[in-house]
Amino acid sequence: MPADLREDPTWPGLVVGTAFASYVHIRLAEPEPADYAVTRATEILDAVDLACSRFRADSELSIVNSRPGRYEVSPVFAGALRVALEAAHETDGLVDPTLGARLSAAGYAGAESRGAPTRLPGRAANWRDIVLDDHILTVPDNTFLDLGATGKAYAADLLAECLAQETGSALIVSLGGDIAVRGTDELWPVVIAHRPADVGHGPAITSLRIGAGGLATSSVSARRWRHHGSQWHHILDPRTGLPAQGPWVTVTALGSTSVAANVASTAAMVLGAAAYDWLTRRDVAALLVTADGFVQRTPAWTTAVPEAALDGLPDDLSERVSPVAIPPTAIPPTTSPRVRELSR
Repeated sequence: MPADLREDPTWPGLVVGTAFASYVHIRLAEPEPADYAVTRATEILDAVDLACSRFRADSELSIVNSRPGRYEVSPVFAGALRVALEAAHETDGLVDPTLGARLSAAGYAGAESRGAPTRLPGRAANWRDIVLDDHILTVPDNTFLDLGATGKAYAADLLAECLAQETGSALIVSLGGDIAVRGTDELWPVVIAHRPADVGHGPAITSLRIGAGGLATSSVSARRWRHHGSQWHHILDPRTGLPAQGPWVTVTALGSTSVAANVASTAAMVLGAAAYDWLTRRDVAALLVTADGFVQRTPAWTTAVPEAALDGLPDDLSERVSPVAIPPTAIPPTTSPRVRELSR
């Protein structure tokens, strides 16, 4: 489904809409380029969807999944996959881009997820066997990619970077809760909740102001369905192939980019009870919330986010977070080269 964006007439500089079956909010410090932002953001989000969606047959991801082999891929797809592989490396496989077959068999189809009478496949592929050399991708047999764990954050970073460079305005981008901020000294208010519908209409977890960098919240409160009598959600534990188990319903992390924050929050959801120690050892600023409302903050969060004041973050925050970062990926103004299978 193509991105559907528009300027909000009640708030200068605000662009709202939907993409990837999630909400999109873009706020520019300078309202003048908002009309350009609508056009350019639509173009970028559609390019990412066409490259990375598992839910459309014509995407580069679906083409590669249909016939593993050797391909020349677009810069957009190469950038997204490079981020996913780096995330797997940084987390020792806790965030794994090769869970597509299991997610599909379990009935995960984005916003329309439902249980499916399909036997779950075993693990056949290993993310370490995927080779990406510039724009040449080699995918081994029995590999079924899914970039959902990092794709939305990648799109948020890419969108924020492009718009900041092209408009000259500081801005904040939120794609379904994956947030990227670019600019100089601008601080942006953010409300953290279990579900988008809770913002302004339900219980919020907390609020804060963030500067340049990223913030992401991983949650199992939404995207849930039943498969063969069991409750499933979209965050799988690669070690078991089953939905991640643990006390946390929501984990929020700060990072130097949206991808960095998202990788940390997703890995924490997978780790469950071991997440707090894992995040603390890596000096990640994170907020973890259980189903009964218990909140646990890592030391880096307590230092970086004085919630009594909530008046911004220290300048050195980006030095104390996950190193996973978006690669420099260029998108042509209108179209991007599509995937092309090479000789085996």
